Amino acid sequence: MHAASSGTRVTGPGLDLDHIGLLCSTWAEWLLDRSEELIGVLTGMATRDSAVAELDSAVHVLRGGREEAARFAGRAGGRVCTFLPSNNVLYSYVLFGLMPGLWSDEVLLRPSARTRDVVLPLQELLRDLPHSPVALMDVSQRNFVELCRTAEMVVFTGRYENLLRIRESIPAGIPVLGFGSGPNPVVAGPRADVPEVVRATVEARLFNGGQDCLCPDLLIAHTSVYQEIAEGLSAAFGRVPRAPREQPGLVSPALFYADAFDAAAEFVESHRAKVRSGGQVDPHSRWLEPTVLEFPRLAEIHPPELFSPVLCLAGYSEPSEVRAWLESGTERARGMYVSVYGEPALSDPVLGTSVNCGAHTALDAEDGNQPFGGYGERASARWQNGEVVARPLLLSREAGRRPAEEPSRTSVAVR
Repeated sequence: MHAASSGTRVTGPGLDLDHIGLLCSTWAEWLLDRSEELIGVLTGMATRDSAVAELDSAVHVLRGGREEAARFAGRAGGRVCTFLPSNNVLYSYVLFGLMPGLWSDEVLLRPSARTRDVVLPLQELLRDLPHSPVALMDVSQRNFVELCRTAEMVVFTGRYENLLRIRESIPAGIPVLGFGSGPNPVVAGPRADVPEVVRATVEARLFNGGQDCLCPDLLIAHTSVYQEIAEGLSAAFGRVPRAPREQPGLVSPALFYADAFDAAAEFVESHRAKVRSGGQVDPHSRWLEPTVLEFPRLAEIHPPELFSPVLCLAGYSEPSEVRAWLESGTERARGMYVSVYGEPALSDPVLGTSVNCGAHTALDAEDGNQPFGGYGERASARWQNGEVVARPLLLSREAGRRPAEEPSRTSVAVR
């Protein structure tokens, strides 16, 4: 018998699903009971609407915990170590802390230095969470890596270059799950419902002021709808008010991350001639006006993760142009999600290495009880024993799995 720190028991062939269901229900209700306190902390870095959405996603994952555990076929026990991302700190606490705590002995989380001032107050609230399996480790990266050297699994969320460096410091036999980012492009085909594309793209691009790894960095519009899309985006961006993070509704706040602001402001300035709408930059307050940049040739633009309210717009005439772009070396390496509206020729479940969300944005399609990411090595990949296998990742599915094991590619599950 194995007893995890959360009290979950593993007996015989599987987990104690009834106990897991009780734990997940208890945690979900606890979060809901303290929702205003939690949202108050989260708005120290996130908009109110995104904080509410984050809490909702955390509760959704917990409510799906028993069903996810029923699919668990890995190896229970041991230590799981996670380098937390610098956004979605509550949701990440649930995904990378509570959920693996259902089948492991110990879960250690290290907060990002960028968000330490928000994560530590959040942890003060979460100390009262009953039966929590999580320990927050406010230690140096070097010291945390030492703890990772005896883990059953290590989760890294952050820059790909840092992942490579940390991977070298961890024994090769320990699986490292790397969660990165991608451009998550939106494709608007000739049959697209233009108002719906504009609405969905604007809401996704400006979610939390654009500071989320699932925000789309690029919209690719067919020539037949290009002008209508461009005009709709510019008008919609222009209606979003400049407001503080605490104000409900879709707002344009000051950016929380100084480095993201600097990178986005530099990107806009270096492409100043391509600004269709927006483009104002206020370095003093770290505010960047919601901005649309036009690039006439799709093949020439591979936007970085902008992490800001900046959207690139490009056109296409033939679906083969979009396929070629998604199959390019740059995009295959970072393929995550792609949304396709009204383009029947792009209906494959996976395009290049990007999972096709269909007529949904990546934010709407993401489900924390399902594998996350695409098939690009920079987006989501498992590293172990010198092998790198890029695929959508879910911790409970990866526990005990061999690196090369690959489930069939299926359409994304939409919440």
